[in-house]
Amino acid sequence: MNGFFHPLISPSVVATQMNQQNKTLVWDYWQQMNGRPHANIVSKALTPDTVWHGFQPLRHLYGEDEIWARFWRPLLQAIPDLVRRPYIFLGGHFEGGDWVCGTGDFIGTFARDWALGDVAIPAGGSSVHFRFGEFCRVENGKIVEIRIIVDLPDLMRQAGINLLPPSYGRDRWIPGPLAGDGVLLAEQEPAESEKSLHLVEAMIFGGLNKYDGKDQASQGLELYWHPHMVWHGPVGIGSAYGLDEFKQNAQGPIVRAFPDRRGVGHQARVGDGRFAASTGWPSLAGTHLNKYMDWEPTGKRIGWNIMDFWKRDGGKLLGNWVMIDLIGAALESKIDLLAKLRRTIRHEFTNDT
Repeated sequence: MNGFFHPLISPSVVATQMNQQNKTLVWDYWQQMNGRPHANIVSKALTPDTVWHGFQPLRHLYGEDEIWARFWRPLLQAIPDLVRRPYIFLGGHFEGGDWVCGTGDFIGTFARDWALGDVAIPAGGSSVHFRFGEFCRVENGKIVEIRIIVDLPDLMRQAGINLLPPSYGRDRWIPGPLAGDGVLLAEQEPAESEKSLHLVEAMIFGGLNKYDGKDQASQGLELYWHPHMVWHGPVGIGSAYGLDEFKQNAQGPIVRAFPDRRGVGHQARVGDGRFAASTGWPSLAGTHLNKYMDWEPTGKRIGWNIMDFWKRDGGKLLGNWVMIDLIGAALESKIDLLAKLRRTIRHEFTNDT
C-alpha cells in the first residue's frame, strides 16, 4: 500500500490482509525447511538482524547466519530427515507487532548426537517426535524476531535419558485439536478472533491470577474452561483430561509450589478465529516456596518462559497446548538438568568401556 491508506478500506480489513500475508510467509518458510533445508531458505525469510530467543542452553541468537549455524545446522545434522508438523497455526497483532505462531511436532530419525552449545544430546538411532512452539514477529515481509521452545526433556527421554521425575499427569504422543481444525491458513472472522482473545485474557487475569494462595476454588476456573477440556503440557507435567485432572495435575502442583505466581510479561497475545495464543519471557513469575517435582524450594523469585495455545468452543476453552522451557525453569530453582545429562553420559560411557 506504499504507506498510504485507502479511505474506502477499513483498518480491520487492512489488518486482516496483513495477517494473511504474514501467515503465508511463515508457513511457506516452515514448509520449505521440510524439503531440502539449507541456509539460503533461512536467509530469504529472516534478516541479518533477526533476533532468536530460545530454550536452555540456546538462549539467544542474533542474525540469520548464527541462527542457521547454531540451531538449524546442528539439528539437521542430528536428524537429517527432520519434518515439522504443525497442528495449530495462527496469527494476529499485539501492541504494535504482527505475529504468526504455531505448535506441533518435529519428527525424524535421531541419527547423530545433537550438539547444543557445550552439551550434546545422544542419538538413539531411531525415529523421534518432540514438540515445538514458535512465535515469529514479521516486519516488511521478513521474520525479524523468533521465540521458540522445544520439549528437550521429551527428546532425551526417547533417547533413554530421564532428566525429570514421572509426570504429574499422563505422558503420551500429544494430539492436536480433535477436529483437525487448528491450522488457520484461511482468513478468520474478526469477531470470532476477538471472542477467543477476550476469553483467554479473562481466564488469565480474572481467573488464574486471582488465586488467593490457599484454595484453588478462588480461581473460578469453571467460568472459563469446558468441563471436558484437555490440557497438554511438556514431559514432567504431562496431560490432563477434564477440569478435575487439570486442577489436580496441571494447576495444583504449580500453585502449591509457587503460591504467588502470576501470568506476566506477554510479548505476544493473539486471537485468530476460535484459537488464541500467547508467550512471555517470562510468562509466569512467582516465589518458589514449596517442592515442585523433585526441586526443593529456594524461597527465590523465578520466571518461566512459556507458550500457550488455546481452542475455544462457544464461551469456554476446550483445549490448551502448553510449551515450557523446563530445563530453563529448573535452573531458576537451582537445578542444573544439563549437568545431570553430562553425568549420565559420563556414567554410561564409563560402564560401556
